[in-house]
Amino acid sequence: MNALAKSLGDAPGLSPRELQSQIQSALPAQGKARDLHLPLANYASVDALIAELKPTEPIFSISAAKLREAAQSFQTFPGRALYAVKCNPHPFVLETLFRAGITDFDVASLDEVRLIDGMFGTAAGQFFNNPAKTRPAIRIASEMHKIRFYTADCFEEIDKIIQETGDREDLVIAVRLATRGADARYVLSTKFGAQPNEATKMLRYIEQRKIKAGISFHVGSQCLAASAFANAVELAGAVADKAGISLSVLNVGGGFPAPYPGDDIVDREHYFGNVFRGMQEIGLPRGCIVLCEPGRGLVATAGTTIVQVVMRRDRNLFLNDGVFGTLQELGHPKERRPVRVVRDGVRTPGRNVDFKIYGPTCDSNDVLGAPFNLPEDIREGDWIEIGMMGAYSLSMRTHFNGFFADHVVSVGN
Repeated sequence: MNALAKSLGDAPGLSPRELQSQIQSALPAQGKARDLHLPLANYASVDALIAELKPTEPIFSISAAKLREAAQSFQTFPGRALYAVKCNPHPFVLETLFRAGITDFDVASLDEVRLIDGMFGTAAGQFFNNPAKTRPAIRIASEMHKIRFYTADCFEEIDKIIQETGDREDLVIAVRLATRGADARYVLSTKFGAQPNEATKMLRYIEQRKIKAGISFHVGSQCLAASAFANAVELAGAVADKAGISLSVLNVGGGFPAPYPGDDIVDREHYFGNVFRGMQEIGLPRGCIVLCEPGRGLVATAGTTIVQVVMRRDRNLFLNDGVFGTLQELGHPKERRPVRVVRDGVRTPGRNVDFKIYGPTCDSNDVLGAPFNLPEDIREGDWIEIGMMGAYSLSMRTHFNGFFADHVVSVGN
């Protein structure tokens, strides 16, 4: 606490009350960083884990090998890949990706900023891409963590960033551009994003202040249309041309899909090719930095939730984890994951049928949007391995009703 207080106390412009507040809010991130030094228990496989532990509480497992494989797949992106920390902020995930070459991070809060800084220091690049930030968050990110890259989608946010960072020469502000959703599971231009005409004015305003200007966008999470990236890049180019500026940064966001069951996706190289085609079409300046910020695309396949059947009622199964835990995304009717049953340490064969799945809480909303196709003789005490759960699982957990999935392990090498 003394060292933390001293480092915060060295930051200019903090009142005693604000200093105390920042000390308290820094503790969660500091704790996460310390947890990095507590290695996860490792098991050869999910089957070995179940055979040894016979767990009655949900367990979340992470595969380092699959994280490394995903990181490698972004080496051919025509620019730099930032990991979107919000998708899965577990220190084991962050450390594995960092060692695999993903050394830049998309952060959205001071807690995420402190987490990355506490783990990697100046070896990691941080990009504050949340378009709606508090003034203290901007000031502390700039003064204490030396962040120079920010995103905005309105004039008010641009002014706030300039005022709180001190209008530094090395400042970069990217304008978040609204784009049309194209076959994306989650459209992300409803909350954030400036329309093209407004974005044009914002770019001119930034350049008039002699600040480096860029454009960012997000085509939507789990985007199944690779052409959406080329279309969005071309729109960004048209906006920059109309503004009469030379882009310093182009951030094409996330949206690179995971290979979930039922989703017809093409190879990731096809997505990168569409980004590159768009870059060529608009004649991107040679010095422009190109970024992407995958979350799901880097971690989805690396996580598995192991749950147990608490009760069976006809074709309804009640599990010990649900939408208030690691299965939050599965409340969406189109969200499907690979599932299999393990009984007494072995896989259960037999004819499969659909079961409606409920979580452990007393809330009637604790129900999955799509059924699980499982052996018709499944019963209380059986375990279910739910694959491809690396994205938006650990980060979305709650303590609602006293249930919390907090047992995390690693599997494989």
